[in-house]
Amino acid sequence: MTKTQNKQTAPAASTEATEAYAARFVWIDPLRFRPDDDTPVPADADENGIHVIVVDPFNHRKRRASGDTTEPTPDLIASVEAVGVQQAIVLRPQKGSEGVQGVVMGQRRIKAARLAALKAMDEGRSYNKVPGVIRDDLKGVDDEAIVSSMVENNHRTQASVQDDVEAAQQLTLLVEAKRIPKDRRRRMATALGLSEEHLDAAPKVAKIAAETLKELDEDDVEFDWIELADYDEIKEVDDALWTLQDAKEADQRSGDGKRGAWTQAMAELRAVKARDERIEATKKDLDERKVKIVEWQRYWGQSRPLEELVSAIGRPLTEQGHTETCRGHAAAIDPEDGELLYLCTDYKKYGHKRAGAQEADTAEAEAAIAQREAEREEKRRVRLKNAAWRTARQPREEFLAKMCQDRGEAPAHIKDMVLTTLLKRGVARGPLLTRFLGADAINTDDPQPDILALVKRTAARRYWWVLFAHVAAMYEYEHMKDDAWRGTPHYHYGLAKPGAIAGPTAEWMRFLKSQGYTSSEIEQEVLAQADQEAEERAKKEADRHAAEVPEDGGTEEETEPDEPEDGGTEEETEPDEPEDGGTEEETEPDGK
Repeated sequence: MTKTQNKQTAPAASTEATEAYAARFVWIDPLRFRPDDDTPVPADADENGIHVIVVDPFNHRKRRASGDTTEPTPDLIASVEAVGVQQAIVLRPQKGSEGVQGVVMGQRRIKAARLAALKAMDEGRSYNKVPGVIRDDLKGVDDEAIVSSMVENNHRTQASVQDDVEAAQQLTLLVEAKRIPKDRRRRMATALGLSEEHLDAAPKVAKIAAETLKELDEDDVEFDWIELADYDEIKEVDDALWTLQDAKEADQRSGDGKRGAWTQAMAELRAVKARDERIEATKKDLDERKVKIVEWQRYWGQSRPLEELVSAIGRPLTEQGHTETCRGHAAAIDPEDGELLYLCTDYKKYGHKRAGAQEADTAEAEAAIAQREAEREEKRRVRLKNAAWRTARQPREEFLAKMCQDRGEAPAHIKDMVLTTLLKRGVARGPLLTRFLGADAINTDDPQPDILALVKRTAARRYWWVLFAHVAAMYEYEHMKDDAWRGTPHYHYGLAKPGAIAGPTAEWMRFLKSQGYTSSEIEQEVLAQADQEAEERAKKEADRHAAEVPEDGGTEEETEPDEPEDGGTEEETEPDEPEDGGTEEETEPDGK
């Protein structure tokens, strides 16, 4: 047999046409359609065994008092009167009701046909039957029915937001992981032009209040299901809608399909909502204890925080003691983070003194007071920066989780980054590793069995993503702690004096930025600081190399190897103690 003959007779299973679903064509009398439950039902069945036709309960479109999208337009009615229904409607047998068919697609068409038939009967004319397709395969398969209905309506007259929300409510009852296989979920999402994340958002969308949907509709706001669910979560926050619309526009301008700006905005809005809830809870507690609340001030006058005051005999003031003995007891709440501060509204009037001030008008006393105020303000600044850094962590880790759960093979630059990092510093951190991979928890006390099991059940093409998750966990755990924005503390001066941004922190943030991660404001500040410090170090190094060689031709190390001249670098005087900006491993290997 020749090659040509072999090619002609070879089976072509991959190109065979298959039936998409089980269906049968019928002609339908439109007067058998019952748009209302209280409409009388015919006593007989037609030649197809159809007793009555109703709107399927899982039809995407719903009839309602206002904004009804189920009624046919005058143009559609006129068209049906003239030429009849040209496109077949889709029906499915109703479960538990013999002879009852439900309209899955074509509700407006059959309504128009019914109106045309009633008009024809009044005028003594004949009327047209409606072509229909009965989908026997959809009997009892509610999820497929609503998806089919939504697919059709996505390509026709725009369904209302309320239609979509009620469809989400129905999907919420149907699309459960234990009831519907994952492949089928994926197919349903694709058919609707949605992602699986949209289906996951359906339960939240189904709970959105009608008033909220009405407000969004009046403002011409176009949010998808994920965005609707997010907005509903933080809608009480001031300027939340404007903030999210601005973030969505930013993502659209940048072509960011990963919703980077949106994710950052949501993280910040959630933090604001949590802060507002803390403030309200604090106010309620203070009201119940009958503690006076005064307005927060950055700098205090006659009103002073209790931590800065002592009694007339020099004893520290406590909140409990001050409450019981002083009519000036009050509290203020920091609007930036909800921090509670107890104070006296007029410390001089009520006989208190400022701590450390022997004589109120001496220069030393004033200097001590100014120092204490500066320390308090610095403490507040650090607290707020720590909170902002923690807020930025959630979208960053979410971004990493999506990267690590990619089902394809990791690109070359990911492999290079992983290998390089593991060769330099590889430390597994179980909780973050399992979060990034979406895997079962790894026992950090004895990780070996769990890691072996993870590797065994991981496809070979995903090995690199597992390694990347390992590296990402290391960076996040070791180099992105709450105070990473402050930089590596100076070796001599300890934690109180910040130094240069740690090399690994800047390295990790640059890498994430190269992958399309949208940085928060505080992350942008830290990266800009790191870049500036890198330029300064490079310039310093270039200047050092450009310095003149001593007249005798020897180097500094050769002339004074052990005792450098004044102005020598830290490396020359103390070779084992790194400069500012050294890595965490170099400065504090065990102190993080």
